Amino acid sequence: MNITDSPRTQKIIKTGFYLEQNNPNPFNKLTTIRFNLPYESKVTIVITNSFGRVVDKMISNLYDAGSYNLEFIAEGLPKGTYFYHVVADKFSESREMELIK
Repeated sequence: MNITDSPRTQKIIKTGFYLEQNNPNPFNKLTTIRFNLPYESKVTIVITNSFGRVVDKMISNLYDAGSYNLEFIAEGLPKGTYFYHVVADKFSESREMELIK
């Protein structure tokens, strides 16, 4: 992450692949997953439970460079800890999220 300072404002410029923590977290039924791609990449996002069992494969598509917001609706899932795994090109990262009801 690069930070650019100016006299009147501070702007954060995000470069490269990155995955943000879902928001809100903990969540009740709906949460947003945000990620950034520096160039066109095939992106796969998989949601697993705390036992590693896949409960949802959100996407597996080609995306242009840019920032993306994806909504995850936890319809029919019990409360608990889940993980979202993002793979894009050589980038791979996972984060934890908590579903409450």
